[in-house]
Amino acid sequence: MTHFLAMLLFSLLVSVAFAVLSQEHHTTQERVKYGFKVFGYFIGVGIVVAWVLYPLPL
Repeated sequence: MTHFLAMLLFSLLVSVAFAVLSQEHHTTQERVKYGFKVFGYFIGVGIVVAWVLYPLPL
């Protein structure tokens, strides 16, 4: 499993958990939108952090 696939899997599982456990979103449609938004944020932040850290030496 690559790092990217691990990030996708983690993001998916955490965003689903956040959407299910969210108390401020009452309808299923609001929870699905919130889950997609959180998933996108996780992936976006992960890619930005990887891009910033890429030029650093090992």
